[in-house]
Amino acid sequence: MAAEMLHFHEMGFDDRLLKAVADLGWSQPTLIQEKAIPLAQEGKDLLARARTGSGKTAAYAIPVIQRILASKQSVREQEVRALILVPTKELGQQVQAMMRQLTAYCSRDVRVADITGKADLSAQRPILMEKPDVVVGTPSRVLAHLSAQNLVLHSSLEMLVVDEADLLFSFGFEADLKNLLCHLPKIYQSFLMS
Repeated sequence: MAAEMLHFHEMGFDDRLLKAVADLGWSQPTLIQEKAIPLAQEGKDLLARARTGSGKTAAYAIPVIQRILASKQSVREQEVRALILVPTKELGQQVQAMMRQLTAYCSRDVRVADITGKADLSAQRPILMEKPDVVVGTPSRVLAHLSAQNLVLHSSLEMLVVDEADLLFSFGFEADLKNLLCHLPKIYQSFLMS
């Protein structure tokens, strides 16, 4: 007999997150989501590989949002808690769009900033000074903001997502990634997705 399929409402998520998931028409997680989300909720590091269209973005976005919502119940200070690294501006926009959909009912509690664009650093600085909960960016753009001290991660970061990790580790981002790691705390949860 086949194992019973897990449903999102059985995974212990905040009601606001469940409502957003329902709005997207999802009742059951995809395979990658079913395998990755419970491990992420336990605080484990993830290394996952799945084809395009398999629900990878939601596989890390949902636990990131859930963890931020849970921490907001006890932590009052507004800080950048998650960094999502992407290889391109286009992927950054897709991730931002997914995060926006998933935070539709909790956007005041989980703020997301996409800094992948070509805007001047000074134009993006005010957004980062408000300390969004999640920052989405390319390694070079994030590093530029870290160097300009528009972004500080060493004391607050709890989760690092490397989306399309295979591309980021082969696209000539190696020096930026190594530099970036120097700005991160010693302990954080990692999601490497390809």
